[in-house]
Amino acid sequence: MSVKPPTVQMSRVTLIRQGSGEQEFSLPEGATLADLLREARIASLPQQTSIDGRALEECVVLQSGMVVTIAPVNRAPVTQDSWRETVGMFRDDPHFQEMIDAGRALREADREAVRELAQDEGE
Repeated sequence: MSVKPPTVQMSRVTLIRQGSGEQEFSLPEGATLADLLREARIASLPQQTSIDGRALEECVVLQSGMVVTIAPVNRAPVTQDSWRETVGMFRDDPHFQEMIDAGRALREADREAVRELAQDEGE
């Protein structure tokens, strides 16, 4: 009488990432996201997130048929600042300052012309 080794159930998981497209992986049932990342030879996720001291990818158990997508992280900092603070980004550009000065000179010239016209009509 021979003993049969236990059958290992496998999960099929699809990984999508830039530059590699879609890749199919067969992982043992109960495999985690970290197992998938190791199998795909992905060093780590862009930032460290943990639950009870364990990396998030060690906690997430993959189910057969799941699709995992890895995309580049936007490097622009997220701020809580008002949109108004971004409007003034040209203020340090000398050409922008020239344009502002020229606009002010035009408005002042228009005001002076209106004053002269009013003065001529009043005489």
